[in-house]
Amino acid sequence: MTSSPDKSLSPEEVKFEDAHLKKIFLEHLNSIYCGKQHLIHFFEEIKTLATLQYLKDAIQECCDDARSQIQHMDGIFKAIGEDQSQISVLGMKAMTLEAYITAIRSGKTPIERDVFIVFYLQLVEGIEVTYFKVLKNLAKTVGYSNTFLDKPFNQAVEDKLMFEGIYKAYISTPVAE
Repeated sequence: MTSSPDKSLSPEEVKFEDAHLKKIFLEHLNSIYCGKQHLIHFFEEIKTLATLQYLKDAIQECCDDARSQIQHMDGIFKAIGEDQSQISVLGMKAMTLEAYITAIRSGKTPIERDVFIVFYLQLVEGIEVTYFKVLKNLAKTVGYSNTFLDKPFNQAVEDKLMFEGIYKAYISTPVAE
């Protein structure tokens, strides 16, 4: 049975062994890696549902960024002497399935579908930003250089901001009567 910290301890008083922190780091790295693999397929599917070429291009950029981030993470696994392992990313899969179902629901105009696609893409990118931030913090704590996570973190932030801008442009466009 796994021991849990004493409930009366503050977060600052809880101490992890380096081996536990490295295990947590590796699990998070595997999670984002497998999540990225899933997202590449999601991006390819959702791009076919988008109607405006601008949105299709943005989704393709995210897909390309995800491929680049996976290659970057391959280098991280090699640098820390660990192998990537497949793990479940059910939360990400559930959210992308919800996004897909919402986008294809009947009765939506093409623009409404695009707005829902962009909304879910913002959520996905927000999760990615959080994951990379957590990885950067864990890397620093376990003594790994966290600068090797700067590029994928910055790409995730840029993609999130790109979709926020697209969403704002969509919802601020006056409705034709």
